[in-house]
Amino acid sequence: MPSSAHDPAGEPREPHGEETEGVPAAGQDGHGTTSQDAPTIQNAPTTHDGIAAQDAPTSRAGAVPAEDGAHTEHGTAAAPGAAGTTGAAGTAGAAAPNGQQPYTYAPPAALASMTPRHWWVPAVAGAAGYVGTVVGTVVAMLLTLLGALISGDSNGSLTEQLDDQIDDYTGTAPDLSGVSWFLSIPFQLAAMAALVPLRLSASFAGEGGNAGITVPQYFALVCGILAAWFVARALTKDVSVQTRAVQWVMAAVGGAVWGALALIVTAVTALRLDVPVFYSTVQLRISAVGVGLFVVLFLVGLLTVASALNVRSTQAAPGRLVIGAERSMPGVLQVLRPMVVQFCVFGAVAGLGLLIWAFVKGGAVAGFSAPFWLPIAVGWLFVLSLLSALTAGGAAATYTDLAGSSHAAYLWSEGAVPAWVVVLCILLALVSVVCAAVAWAHVRPVNQRIARNPVAWAVLPVAYFVLGLLAMWLLNVSGYASATSGSSQSAGFSLRPAGWTCLVFLLWGAVIELLARFVAPAFMGSLPAVVTRWLRGSERARGRAAVVASAAAMGGAVVAAAPAAASAAPAAASSAPSYPAAETARTEPVSAQRAYDGAAAPGEQTRVLPTYGDAQAAAEPQPREPMDPQKKKRIRLIAIIAGAVILLVVAAIIVFSVLSRTVFGPDNQAEELLQSVTDGKAKAVSEVADPNVSTGQRGLLTDEVYGAAENRVSSYEIKDTQIDGDHATVNATVTQDGVTTPVALPMVSDSRNGLFKSWRVDSTAGSELYQSFSVRIPGGVSELTVNGTKVPVDSQSDSHEEEFTVLPGDYDVSIASSGKYVTYGGDQVAQIRAGSQGSAPSMSFSASFTPVLKEDLTKQLNAKLDTCAKSTSFEPEGCPFSYSIFGDKKDYRNPSWSLERYPTYSVSSYGDHTTYSTDKSGEVRLDYQYNTEYDDDEPAKWKDKDTTSSIYGSGTVTVSGDKITVNSED
Repeated sequence: MPSSAHDPAGEPREPHGEETEGVPAAGQDGHGTTSQDAPTIQNAPTTHDGIAAQDAPTSRAGAVPAEDGAHTEHGTAAAPGAAGTTGAAGTAGAAAPNGQQPYTYAPPAALASMTPRHWWVPAVAGAAGYVGTVVGTVVAMLLTLLGALISGDSNGSLTEQLDDQIDDYTGTAPDLSGVSWFLSIPFQLAAMAALVPLRLSASFAGEGGNAGITVPQYFALVCGILAAWFVARALTKDVSVQTRAVQWVMAAVGGAVWGALALIVTAVTALRLDVPVFYSTVQLRISAVGVGLFVVLFLVGLLTVASALNVRSTQAAPGRLVIGAERSMPGVLQVLRPMVVQFCVFGAVAGLGLLIWAFVKGGAVAGFSAPFWLPIAVGWLFVLSLLSALTAGGAAATYTDLAGSSHAAYLWSEGAVPAWVVVLCILLALVSVVCAAVAWAHVRPVNQRIARNPVAWAVLPVAYFVLGLLAMWLLNVSGYASATSGSSQSAGFSLRPAGWTCLVFLLWGAVIELLARFVAPAFMGSLPAVVTRWLRGSERARGRAAVVASAAAMGGAVVAAAPAAASAAPAAASSAPSYPAAETARTEPVSAQRAYDGAAAPGEQTRVLPTYGDAQAAAEPQPREPMDPQKKKRIRLIAIIAGAVILLVVAAIIVFSVLSRTVFGPDNQAEELLQSVTDGKAKAVSEVADPNVSTGQRGLLTDEVYGAAENRVSSYEIKDTQIDGDHATVNATVTQDGVTTPVALPMVSDSRNGLFKSWRVDSTAGSELYQSFSVRIPGGVSELTVNGTKVPVDSQSDSHEEEFTVLPGDYDVSIASSGKYVTYGGDQVAQIRAGSQGSAPSMSFSASFTPVLKEDLTKQLNAKLDTCAKSTSFEPEGCPFSYSIFGDKKDYRNPSWSLERYPTYSVSSYGDHTTYSTDKSGEVRLDYQYNTEYDDDEPAKWKDKDTTSSIYGSGTVTVSGDKITVNSED
């Protein structure tokens, strides 16, 4: 109960009340003794009556403790300025024998009351906060690794995978498996909890560059806050925090230790790497050190430790700062509760939904890595569901393809989110708004004098406006890169709530204020008791808030003239959220200045200032009737069943996600495909992954052809799987002829195997395993020989080109000769490699003739010459030689042909036409008789003569199997 200068009978409680104006402070018995809840301070300066000096303002009727007041040795306080008391001596010590007052240094009251434990306890709490942040980071990393192991996406250690990534870009892989790597990364990631960027600095051959990324790690930060809070609470069980000043000094120590420790450890554990590149070395430095690291963690530690010490405070009544804030801005001390209630309601449901979505869509890796991304994702969704937007700047405007030229994305932009999800998110946001309104209706001041204050309408909307401003900073993900070479270049990106989010939140704050005033009171009493207690907070907190509101409504620090007023504060605490203490006392309040003057004006009526002790007494739980055992048993059974159902649902979702990614995931189809490729089973490959080509192009996709291919895929390895709805990409590597090549296998799910998706290779997207090559086939050829197997092809009269789809390997192609005269050349080999991106290889065959053709052609032509030589005609028909007679044919007789030399021939082919021609001419001799008698009346005079001529020949040759047909042009 509030202290009073008189007991109910009007008699002074102080034995020597006429000698001092001090009154018992809250929690004292009025006779100079200290109660159990108000610890004493030894060796405190005292008055001549043994009453300790106190810097809190008092009046003749009672004392009002201030935030920095010092307790006395005997539990009473001396009012400064009171006649006959030692106001100065209370701080400087006892007077000298000669009456003079020597000067003695006295530390501030807050520091004077602090013991060594008041210093090292918050320091330990601050250190525990940083350790908790690092532990939270390590837990998040281990969960991510566990998800990778469960989904089968982890091939080797994390450092080995990072080595591979660096090797892809630089051609050399650094060794990141050292102890320094594991001792550095957790501390650097933990520093990102302070909203500082993780920076990468590189220098190479006199040039350099810097890059950084900011992704707030709120999971690690929450772990640190919880660690600091519980350690501070546990270590201060026997510590008395006598004033608010002591509380905030201890909190500042905790924050300073947290920030300084984080700054030092982060700087010491900065990662330094030397990566060899092109006969040189790139020096890399990865660190998150920055000024903001200390500032942010100092503030976090300050507020965390102060909150933990709040329950340890023994200050009797609210101080001037608290009362002034509540009086000028009614309800400002309670605005956090509706905000926390709203975000908890929205975050719990939305976070669970996002987690389930991550497991279903992204698999175990996305789900178990939630500590890294889930808090920021929930915050973004909270902003979007309250009808604000996210804006992207820099490169993010391109990478995220956000809507419009302003690069702003709403929840419904471009149909990226299904319509039913948009509706559910907005409905969830509205439910959270209603919960915030009910919570605000429970805790906001309802005193009529305060209700008429126009400022009371603006407190909550302005608080939401400030929350919108903070959201733009707290929910910002950004990055930058800059080069310090000859021409300075830089780039960056950011993704954060839109600039008008604060205005949107301002409007929502006004809506919550209106709902709390006019709607929520109608059904506040109909809510379940558990919900009501959660929305309005603990009885202790409500009681203390009622005390502050009562003191503010009374005009500040005042005292009471009648003991009847002392009963007002308990009534105020017990009837929150209304404050009868302010409404019951109908007299005009004394101003704050008057209250601190130490005395009331003559005839002025005063009122009592409520104390926190009154709120604690009012908050004492009243005995209640024990619950019926059967009812308790039913409630326990229902709770167990509900909890078991929730656990089963969560477990079922996780098991379903894991099975969907492993047993029924696209990896299985990819592994079956690659195993068939390794085994040379082309038919099985084409059944699993249809090449989506014509029948003619599938001619080489047979087990006989591919099984006999050299340099096939000898081994494979599944690297990771990326799932996007009904589409997925399985990234793997195949080793062929000693060379390892990455391949991407597109997968699609268009059916289900029971509850699980059924995956197959997407034939429409193509596969890097399938390659092709073309063959030019001469006319008349009807089959090829590939890897020793005859493959039929379309036979055409003219040469044409055929294209074949094949799997990786070497293909030996030849065309068998159809007879002894024609050949198509030797074997040609097509080397097909997986993942080839260049033009398809090709080969060409053309017909050529064997020497037998020339031999047989020569024999046939010579035989014809022999036949011609037997002719007894000067002009043998169809022969390449003849003799032209000039004059009377009767003068020529007895022709006889003889071959002196056979000609030689050459054979030529032009396309599908084959010709022959004389390479070296032959020679034929003609013997005949000629009549030399010119007179026809005279007897003939026959004379033997002879002549020679050259033999030439040309024509076409038609080859049909082992038969040739010659068409001479003679």
